Amino acid sequence: DRRAWNYLVVVPAHPGAPAQDAAQALMEAGAPYPEPPLRLVDATGIEPAGAPRMVLEVRRRVEQGERVIVVIDSLLTHPASIPLAVAADTALLVVTLGETDFGSAKKTLALVGEDRFAGSVTFPRPTKKQKRADAAKKKKP
Repeated sequence: DRRAWNYLVVVPAHPGAPAQDAAQALMEAGAPYPEPPLRLVDATGIEPAGAPRMVLEVRRRVEQGERVIVVIDSLLTHPASIPLAVAADTALLVVTLGETDFGSAKKTLALVGEDRFAGSVTFPRPTKKQKRADAAKKKKP
């Protein structure tokens, strides 16, 4: 939290990186500090036309005194998320050890602007058992 922000975007370095897990960890870390209120916005799967509206909504929440964490899809496979990333005060790159390739991470940094990233967070590669459990969760309505 050395870099002041009110709007932080969590950016997966490659498709499938656990951006939701990183955002949830940020929410848990911020839980003991109720002021200013911290809100998590899931913008995964956003349509191109929805991104500008989402940026306006997040800015409205910031103007009302909230800090907002927005989770997006990989910019490499879902370019509709780019407006959400470039509108943020700062970004956090999510990397999966053993899965994220250097080229994907570098291209993601370039799309947003390297200087806009506060840092990165790494996650271990999920085991086969974890992958099956995640797939089962996604199938449930």
